[in-house]
Amino acid sequence: MTRFIACICAYDGAHWCGSQRQKNGPSVQGEIERAIEEVLKHPAPIILAGRTDAGVHASGQCFRFATENKIPVERVPLALNSTLNQSIRVLRAWEVDENFHPRFSAKARVYRYRIECAPVGNVLLRNIAAHSRSTLDVYKMQDAASAFIGRKDFAAWQSAGSPTATTIREVTRLEIVERSNVFGSNLIEIEIEANGFLYQMVRNIVGALMQVGQGKLTTQEIESLTEGRDRTKCPPPAPTQGLCLIEVKYEP
Repeated sequence: MTRFIACICAYDGAHWCGSQRQKNGPSVQGEIERAIEEVLKHPAPIILAGRTDAGVHASGQCFRFATENKIPVERVPLALNSTLNQSIRVLRAWEVDENFHPRFSAKARVYRYRIECAPVGNVLLRNIAAHSRSTLDVYKMQDAASAFIGRKDFAAWQSAGSPTATTIREVTRLEIVERSNVFGSNLIEIEIEANGFLYQMVRNIVGALMQVGQGKLTTQEIESLTEGRDRTKCPPPAPTQGLCLIEVKYEP
């Protein structure tokens, strides 16, 4: 009897060419599939909830696979973690029906982006936070965040290379906070939730917010860029290492 098992996993994206299997290097998908085959003694392709680029992290990525192995589902995380590269960890697992699809069943996704503001970047943060030598005006960034809230056409904030049927998305939350950290510098955390994201949409939005914080862009200009739907007129994306997929939300 075929069983369908869903898992939540976390990974350090600095070690991988991206979440999806690719020809140019090792991927998160490839490593998880290798571990599943080693543990369950058969190949089992996985379906991921979303694609993350090289250098992008996750603490709440979801994947699903099918198996006829009778391993108790509560033992799946321990079994996979015993052979997975230490930069990937399966946090929990549960059985689902065959209609559950990690990507298409998702109702919302949450990403968090970290920026360290300091004259010299801390080497211990270099893989988990972008670095800004200049201070960013968090209040201006918070004000500009409102320009991205709501159901809009985000064509201007999608990078080329990932065709989609529609560029309409609904951003339900975009919060920006500044915290001090144990290394003596300040970290700006940008958390954004939407019913879906276009390719590199989060990094493109953060790139614009960083320019707002530097005084190079205004809230009104962001609104005009969104209305113009022209990616070539928008600021460049923020670096990959600051981005983390925090959660994929499903109906209870």
